[in-house]
Amino acid sequence: MTFFLVPHAKSSETPFLFLPGWGFDYRLVNLFHLFPQKNLILPNTFLAPAWLNDDLPAFMDKKGFEKINIIGWSMGAHLGLDFCLAYPERVNSLQVVAMRGKWPKDEIADIRDGVEDDLQGYMAGFYRKCFFGYKKYYKEFILCLQDDYLSRPGKDLLFSGLDYLEGWNMPAYVPEGVSVSVIHGRKDVVAPVEEMAHFPGVSCDVLPHSGHLVLLDKAF
Repeated sequence: MTFFLVPHAKSSETPFLFLPGWGFDYRLVNLFHLFPQKNLILPNTFLAPAWLNDDLPAFMDKKGFEKINIIGWSMGAHLGLDFCLAYPERVNSLQVVAMRGKWPKDEIADIRDGVEDDLQGYMAGFYRKCFFGYKKYYKEFILCLQDDYLSRPGKDLLFSGLDYLEGWNMPAYVPEGVSVSVIHGRKDVVAPVEEMAHFPGVSCDVLPHSGHLVLLDKAF
């Protein structure tokens, strides 16, 4: 996995790494103008969970970044938290967005079966769920990205993400020295609010009218 930097001319702050969710990539940032006026680090491919903790420190060292801020959405929040636990000294802050505390094994099995039987049909339905409550944005996504998304990333990479989520366990703590915040939408049908992540001493911002793409409602 490789990364690239999108600098903002008027910002000198520590860069923000955006980690997208399962089945998505960085192009959501450009399509929906997310995270304006921030120096951004973006992965240039769909996320491969096994590579992040090796590849990201190497990129940071190459660019001279001692620390970063992380915005992790959905599966990207799991990955961001894992990176914080592995490298707490390299993270200023972590924003945990629309993260489910635990994915049930039977649900993961159903998703895997759906992808195996009809990859494009299943993923089209999954994207529709992610955009529940965001009709205008969903139309833009269909017009600009969905066809390409349905031709990539392929079963192997999708299955690697499912394997990762199935085996992931909520840690008992968040690293000291890292500012952690949790953001969730009350109308999320992919990661139901009743199953959102909770951490001792960390407050949660639940947006009452937001769905899984709460990124579209929150100013970061």
